[in-house]
Amino acid sequence: TATVTTATADPVGMNNTATATTTLLSPAAVGATKSAAGAFIPGSLVTYTVVLSNAGPAAQSDNPGDEFVDVMPAQVSVDSATASSGTAAVSGGTVTWNGAIAAAGSVTITINATVNSNAFGLIDNQGTINYDSNGDGSNDAIALTDNPALPGAADPTGFYIAQQIPTLGPLGLFLLAVGLIAIWYRRERVAPR
Repeated sequence: TATVTTATADPVGMNNTATATTTLLSPAAVGATKSAAGAFIPGSLVTYTVVLSNAGPAAQSDNPGDEFVDVMPAQVSVDSATASSGTAAVSGGTVTWNGAIAAAGSVTITINATVNSNAFGLIDNQGTINYDSNGDGSNDAIALTDNPALPGAADPTGFYIAQQIPTLGPLGLFLLAVGLIAIWYRRERVAPR
């Protein structure tokens, strides 16, 4: 509000004050961690836990578009996704989440997946957070999930699949022993003396 005064008489004193209203845009600051738990062998279940946190100072609204997108590694099959608030969805190998996060609040997304039978080696990935960094009602900034078990920021979350070594039952061990004895016996018979 601004007011103008004068030392001389003003015949129209009602127009000496003006008010203008300005809307201040307040941003959100959203980051996320992603961890994995399970047996990490082919055919086993893996549970990914993603925690989206808003450091504020304003709430992150449920703006147009996905607030979280996670294209899962090809070596796992997504079974389901749930969230503590908002809506988690699975489409093929991609998990999405839409919803709002209060200032200083968080949302937990749980992704259940199965390690494919032919998976091996390192399996890792990161999800993408889309958020409103300037308070204008649209998601204009992105961030990547971070593995909290590693130092630094924006580390991928992953695990190693070890090759499984087949085991033999009693019959298999017996046949292996018979085969080894036969090889030894044959070598002894043909070995020069």
